[in-house]
Amino acid sequence: MPDSHPMREKIGVSAALATPFDDQGRIDWRRFTTHARSLLGQGMKVVTAFGTTGEGVSLAAAARAPLYEKMAQAGIEAGQLVECVYGPSSQEAGGHLRRALDAGAAGILLAPPFYFKQPQPEGIYRWFAETLETAGPTCRDVILYNIPQLTGVTVGPAMVTRLRTAFPGVIAGVKDSSGDWDQTAGLLIEHRDLAILVGHEGHLAQAVRQGASGAISGVANFAPALVAKLVRGEDDARIDAILGLLLKLPVVPAVKCVLAAQTGDEAWLRVRAPLDALSSADDRAACAMIARS
Repeated sequence: MPDSHPMREKIGVSAALATPFDDQGRIDWRRFTTHARSLLGQGMKVVTAFGTTGEGVSLAAAARAPLYEKMAQAGIEAGQLVECVYGPSSQEAGGHLRRALDAGAAGILLAPPFYFKQPQPEGIYRWFAETLETAGPTCRDVILYNIPQLTGVTVGPAMVTRLRTAFPGVIAGVKDSSGDWDQTAGLLIEHRDLAILVGHEGHLAQAVRQGASGAISGVANFAPALVAKLVRGEDDARIDAILGLLLKLPVVPAVKCVLAAQTGDEAWLRVRAPLDALSSADDRAACAMIARS
């Protein structure tokens, strides 16, 4: 097995940051940086911006552009940030990837193309290859994002192998948010020297015991100590109770609803279209129950 990639030690627990918005739908940078600083202060080495929980795909590149400047103003270094990059254009994704790495990002969470359905493996490979080629020869620390329930694309062990072979040293890990244990296990068998990061917290402790290195986690927005315990490979029944409530709701609005209940700050309820904020009494009660867990 090759030497372990340094990203295995760099991530551990990373919150997939929820993104707060003002009443005009703009990123609320004050709340955003305060939230990130709080989580880093609780022991995280890095936090992840604009992933699925962060509604990054709903944000224009211009809206996201001040990320590193705003974080620096709040005392957060670029090396404490992973940024999620989306296509669907490989040229745009590659350019975004290069700008983030040039800014000093700790790494990139790279989502696959997500518009055309049932693409063949060769087309998916070409998209990733074009993206990494556009990023240029200094491309580094790319974490491939496997979330097929949203993208329609499975990033499995064979694709990871092919990309590692074609771009030596560039692929740092895989975030597996499939929720499919067989997919997670396959990645751990073939690529455990990389940072295999588990998005489904219910599988996290088991995965760590079998070689996963950590998580980029939506639940870590409001329960970082619990997720840290799971990343140590320790089971905790509270995660099953939390997921049992959370996964019955639209997950991104629900995470923000839990944050609103936990902080008493109703501004956390705001989401960007096409999502809707949770507003029913039953949904809000479920979020309050999660916040107390």
